[in-house]
Amino acid sequence: MEIEAIKHLIAQEGAEAWILVDYENRNPNLVSLLGEKMLTRKIVAVIPAKGKPVLICHAIDTVYLKDERTAQNFDLAVYHTWQEMLALEKQYIAPYKTVLMDVSENGLLPRVSLADYGSVSYVKELGVDIRPSANLLQELSAIVGHKGLESQRKACNTALKIKDEAFRLLAMHLRERGESDELAIQDFIARRFDEEGMIYDEKPLVAIGPNASDPHYTPTPEQHSKIRKGDVVLIDMWAKYKGNGEVYADITWMGYCGESVPQEVEERFALVKAARDGVIEFLSRELPKREVQAYEADDVARAIITKGGYGPYFIHRVGHNISDDVSPHGPGANLDNYESHDFRRLAEGTSFSDEPGIYAPDFGVRSETDLHIENRQLIVVGGLQDKVIPILALD
Repeated sequence: MEIEAIKHLIAQEGAEAWILVDYENRNPNLVSLLGEKMLTRKIVAVIPAKGKPVLICHAIDTVYLKDERTAQNFDLAVYHTWQEMLALEKQYIAPYKTVLMDVSENGLLPRVSLADYGSVSYVKELGVDIRPSANLLQELSAIVGHKGLESQRKACNTALKIKDEAFRLLAMHLRERGESDELAIQDFIARRFDEEGMIYDEKPLVAIGPNASDPHYTPTPEQHSKIRKGDVVLIDMWAKYKGNGEVYADITWMGYCGESVPQEVEERFALVKAARDGVIEFLSRELPKREVQAYEADDVARAIITKGGYGPYFIHRVGHNISDDVSPHGPGANLDNYESHDFRRLAEGTSFSDEPGIYAPDFGVRSETDLHIENRQLIVVGGLQDKVIPILALD
């Protein structure tokens, strides 16, 4: 993103400047502005809402900061000693009343909390009010826009097709062999993703009964279970097409190895479905009217499952950001008021999962779809499962 656009976002957040701290390219946000450089000393970027940004940098590193891009965007304030560094920080930061830094309330958003304790403390000692840069960072890293929506929709349509194929293969195994295997279904889905030209960071999650009660269980050659008649089956699968800007599909569907689904399984799934749809109804209603904070959606789903008597078994956030990142867990706002208190707004042009679950000891249930915000309207991208699939009733 261009510096002028960043300055506009700083002002939108009610701040006068954004202070970024880095050492040896550990802060990806500053690296994105400067490029990959061999910087070996502490560097502080002061980006004001008005005026030209400044890089407080060590003299040894200036040789790498003389490129045209850096010179166009930043003035250099050079130090030799640590005393000079602190004096420059005071000179360039103290005049501001309110700044953004890469921090989060109580450290609850680790992906945001990149500024070190000492640097933050020193800015506070200067009498400057510090606010989290979380929403600004989301604008820089998590917006996928309409192009991203279309790529995600394409990925979701392919994933839904492969999901159907996987359940039909499972049905065939049960009829012909009397059993299947988590690992076999996992390998089939991964192979189909490969055939479709899609990529993923890890193979899909295929889990029966109690295995599905662990939200991140996945079968391995060393640990996997047979799938037999009477088993509840959870399939969680994610992939995206190759190329820059492609966005992940991430969906979870439930099946039962029988010709009909037992009432207990249906009832538990119905509660999860109600929580999933409750999030959709809430966001569809509220997004056109106001700025919604991500944790609010978690509250909606959690209240429904708690009212249904399964609150202690809802041990996972409701959803996570999805972008064109290397994994389906993107850098933007998560629907979370459980593992963390995600106060970030649900921003225009972002995608995220909606995946409430019940992880009881006997069997786990989850329903996951993908959502996107465009023109302040909520779009369901990943399909909506209505009922548990009776696998042996499939053609």
